[in-house]
Amino acid sequence: MFSSRNIHLAILGIILGASAGYVTAFYKANSALKPPPLSTDQAQSEMPPDHPGVNNEQMLEAMKKAVETDPTNADTVQRYAMALFDAGQLDQAEQWFKKAVDLEPNSVEARMMYGAVLWRRGSKDASSVQLQAALKLDGRHIPTLHLLTLLALEKNDPAQAEQMIKRIEAVEPNYPQLPELRSRLQTERNKTP
Repeated sequence: MFSSRNIHLAILGIILGASAGYVTAFYKANSALKPPPLSTDQAQSEMPPDHPGVNNEQMLEAMKKAVETDPTNADTVQRYAMALFDAGQLDQAEQWFKKAVDLEPNSVEARMMYGAVLWRRGSKDASSVQLQAALKLDGRHIPTLHLLTLLALEKNDPAQAEQMIKRIEAVEPNYPQLPELRSRLQTERNKTP
């Protein structure tokens, strides 16, 4: 017989599984670093046809309860932070990504996303620190290299951007966003006398 706790964990598992698709959406985010909004249509399409509907607020509330139940589970904390990020709740996402990094300092994804949310909130220097820390953990992590390229371009540092692009090329020569990054680098170079 299922206990109430097991039922809640099963529901949370389904909700977290559906939200995992949103994590991959970040890797496909456009160069302006605008993540796609949460979409109940997308989440519903990943569910069986007879699955009850779950809206974004319900999902966030269920995830919040999960992190409140076990605030030391780094994976759950990071998933909750990502859901907040996708929902555009950047202030809360920042707090939860910081907690995820505190819980698991060697998580490349947590540091990269913490850096991304700091950048989105205007803290470029703090963002750079987190992204560089993520890069030290995994020098071949394409999303981190991509973000560092964009950050260098935003800071008008074409030399640094070119270095990051070369690192991306070395890791994944067919990275689909390389042409756009190269184009932005060329645009930045054309601005400098």
